[in-house]
Amino acid sequence: MKILIRDKKGIRELDEGYASESEMQRFLMEHADLMPMEDIDLSAPPLLCIGWEVGVVSGAEDLLYIDANGMLTVVETKLRKNPESRREVVGQILEYAAQMSTWTSSDVERQAETFFASKHSPKQYLGHSLRQAMEAHVRPDDAEEVFDHDQFLDAVQANIERGHIRLVIAIDEPPDPLIKTVEFVNRFSMHFELYLVQLKRFTDSHSGADIFVPAIFGKVAPTPSGEGPRPSRFWDYDSFFEELRDSQDDTVIQYVTVVYEEFREWTDEELWGSGITYGSFNLVVLNGDLRVNMAAITTSGILYVTFEQLASKVGEEIVESLKRDLESIDGVSLPADVSRRNPRVPEVALRDPTRLRAVLSAIKSAVDSVHAL
Repeated sequence: MKILIRDKKGIRELDEGYASESEMQRFLMEHADLMPMEDIDLSAPPLLCIGWEVGVVSGAEDLLYIDANGMLTVVETKLRKNPESRREVVGQILEYAAQMSTWTSSDVERQAETFFASKHSPKQYLGHSLRQAMEAHVRPDDAEEVFDHDQFLDAVQANIERGHIRLVIAIDEPPDPLIKTVEFVNRFSMHFELYLVQLKRFTDSHSGADIFVPAIFGKVAPTPSGEGPRPSRFWDYDSFFEELRDSQDDTVIQYVTVVYEEFREWTDEELWGSGITYGSFNLVVLNGDLRVNMAAITTSGILYVTFEQLASKVGEEIVESLKRDLESIDGVSLPADVSRRNPRVPEVALRDPTRLRAVLSAIKSAVDSVHAL
């Protein structure tokens, strides 16, 4: 791929590639959002790095992440020029997953605390426990929200026991045999997720700026028979509410039900999520050829607002209006720049019926605005 840049000095070509796999690892360690997780699952929580070159019996996995749902993500980096960038790396990352399947939530805590005590830890998490890091990571803009660490550890343990581990091979350019191998594994895997993340990097030697172009490979569409492809779980009303009742308290069940009923009334297309560990129902708005997935409510009690899609498809005016409406509600604080994010609405606002109604009113106004375009 060739990319050119034009500025006052004229037109020049950007340099492409990485000096080493370690360089790619460092970028991913410091910027987990370089991996386009929203292309896997729109409501996937942001990742927190808890390990670099994590030692396991079979070797050392490159990077280890965790999210607010207690799901571990193992990332193995490879450059195309590396001969292991083909099929060997699939066996390697599966071996890492097999070793990690023997872990407990306590092992995860120890690993995270070892990482946060090391020189590789991000400054904001240096010396933190996993609880402290997750509290800062999950809700940095909402001091009122309480992070339930015990419930989080229960989710970590449950995911490990069920084999719910996300595996990612990050590569600068995936060869076709590797793509086909990953697709085959995904077609018949019923528990873990395996993906290829292509992460092209371009550098402007004049300014020193880096440009990254991420893409996901390895997702497999459902077969006509519905047998065995990835994603492996197909949610519907019955499975969604069965999981909700089994995993949440009465207050969460109540507000998730209210949100679902409103979303179902407003949506122009019924769209259930395909996550392995939790279900989601999406609010989809159609206007001619325009299709916007505006929000999602999950069985984990999380309400996401997809500002990223709104910004890319309908522009800043609706985005800013929705942001103002939501932030006018007591207990709701959003990132300064929401145009590239899908932030969650703080649970403190959802648990209160009055504030929940205000949240839904703000979202409905945005829905009406998209319909009026």
